[in-house]
Amino acid sequence: MNHFILFYDGYCVFCNFWVRKLCQWDREDLFRFASIDSSSAKKMIRTTGFDTTAVDSLIYWDQNSPPKIESAAVLAICRKLGGLFYMVLVLSIVPPLFLNWIYRAIASNRYQWYGKLEYCPLPEPQYRHKFL
Repeated sequence: MNHFILFYDGYCVFCNFWVRKLCQWDREDLFRFASIDSSSAKKMIRTTGFDTTAVDSLIYWDQNSPPKIESAAVLAICRKLGGLFYMVLVLSIVPPLFLNWIYRAIASNRYQWYGKLEYCPLPEPQYRHKFL
């Protein structure tokens, strides 16, 4: 089974919080996680030719299609989680330009609001298998 890979900012407190939450919510073991500056991310770049120079917070890759970023990544994650997360998909009716503007506003202020770690933390033991 190909897992859905989420590349995230491993030094971001906000990003790490959401990765831990996704680990808890991922009951079907669909997702794998790696830091955006990891060797796994470099492999994805070589495989897809995706330009990550402007991306510093989240990339969603299903290993069959081009990677998704910003609001498209968030909506893809909610779609895969299913259940109550489908309610978030109502945001699909909002123009992507506006959703991405909100996403970028949060992403550009995340260090100021939540802080930045000095190192990428190790995952909890029960979720280690999810990290590349």
